[in-house]
Amino acid sequence: MSEEMVVTGNEAITVVDALTSTSLRILQLLSKERLDVSMIGERLGLSEAYISEQVRRLEELKLIRVDYERGTRGIRKMCQTTVNKITIIIKSETTRTNG
Repeated sequence: MSEEMVVTGNEAITVVDALTSTSLRILQLLSKERLDVSMIGERLGLSEAYISEQVRRLEELKLIRVDYERGTRGIRKMCQTTVNKITIIIKSETTRTNG
């Protein structure tokens, strides 16, 4: 797991847009342990379909990693965080030249 993800510019906008209260709660759960989509849904009191969509977005942003494991009733989609800190740079420092 990476310690920190630093995002700027358009990437920062994409990450901020994806970080709904639900996705933040998912990240908090996954920071403690690996969970499958159904367990995340149970703990948050939300449908698997909704959690699956949130997980897909978080995976696209590389904030979580998904592995597939054989379960008692088919394949389980196991999720874990890839970072424990996200830093958003709003204004990047630019070099100024006089002249």
